[in-house]
Amino acid sequence: MSEFEVQVGAGIHPPAKVLIIGAAGYVGTHTARAFVQSGYQVTGLQRPGGTKVSARYPTVPGDLTDPASLTRAAQGFDLVVNLGPPLDEERDLAAIDALLASGVPLIHTSGSDVSGEGYRAEDTLPTPHPFVGWRDTVERRAVEGGGIVVRPGLIYGNGGGVVGDMWIPLRDRVGAGVYIGEPGVRWAAVHVEDLAWLYVAMAAKAAPGTYWHGVAESIEVDAIADVIGGGKTISWPLDEEPPAEIAVLAGLFRLDQEVSAVKTRHLLGWSPAYPSIVTALRHELRREPMTDWRDRR
Repeated sequence: MSEFEVQVGAGIHPPAKVLIIGAAGYVGTHTARAFVQSGYQVTGLQRPGGTKVSARYPTVPGDLTDPASLTRAAQGFDLVVNLGPPLDEERDLAAIDALLASGVPLIHTSGSDVSGEGYRAEDTLPTPHPFVGWRDTVERRAVEGGGIVVRPGLIYGNGGGVVGDMWIPLRDRVGAGVYIGEPGVRWAAVHVEDLAWLYVAMAAKAAPGTYWHGVAESIEVDAIADVIGGGKTISWPLDEEPPAEIAVLAGLFRLDQEVSAVKTRHLLGWSPAYPSIVTALRHELRREPMTDWRDRR
């Protein structure tokens, strides 16, 4: 038996009941739809006072900052998919512990930045940037408890994510696509639609206690900025205060990595089908339809 083969499990199959934490968010809305289209029964975790989960889905109350509510919410489900935002080490560890305590299988979302610089495969020992170092501790807690961890790259597509929420507003203010530091720094990237279908593949095939990479390509950050700026870019000095719009990402502009998803593709049968980030952004910024890709599912 190969080392790849032991990473595959019996899986959780339709019409299993799936609880999605973050179902009202950018990735969550796409992931919920992919699960439903695959025959699963989806419920969203509704945080009191939070963004409303789509009326298409039933909800249960719960909050990532209230561990007891998470254990209660998970009862009766066959799978929990955590797409909630990272908070901090203490609160995220408490949330993971509460979800694992429910006894329900868990898929936890981390990020490719946690794996560190250079070439990174799914089983490479992480060497995270200090900016995100605590998230490695959270990953390990989830995996040691039998959870499944996925590390997506920069998520793009359909007008959302970091590009739509941070980078484009900055471009609108300064008149160019901005990156921090020197050109040539590579980030991992994945289209939100491809990532949504990876969650379905993990549910059906991934074994407990495993890591997977939600990455379709590696792309130079200045190339992303070039598309966003329509050919106009600004290299923001590393030693200056970063623009407010992308300040939360400033530390990651030093992180040059090439992230492999070979194991993920090979074992889970995941084949990213949507356009690269450069192609997708060109279409979106020109408001050109891409129904030829979206209709493939």
